[in-house]
Amino acid sequence: MDEVAVKGRHRIHVRDNDGDPDEAILEIRYRKIRVLPPIGKQLYPALTLTAIHAEERVTPKKRKN
Repeated sequence: MDEVAVKGRHRIHVRDNDGDPDEAILEIRYRKIRVLPPIGKQLYPALTLTAIHAEERVTPKKRKN
């Protein structure tokens, strides 16, 4: 998903390593992918799926990944 541009950002509330409230800003990327049926199962149709990837670019030092 690295080649897909960031489509938006989302702010969520999390807890740091000490249990204190913290905030994370996630970068959201998504794209449609086409999944073909396995060989020998060609009677099934191809599926069009949407893959969603959310990643925190910078993790604060007070919190583990």
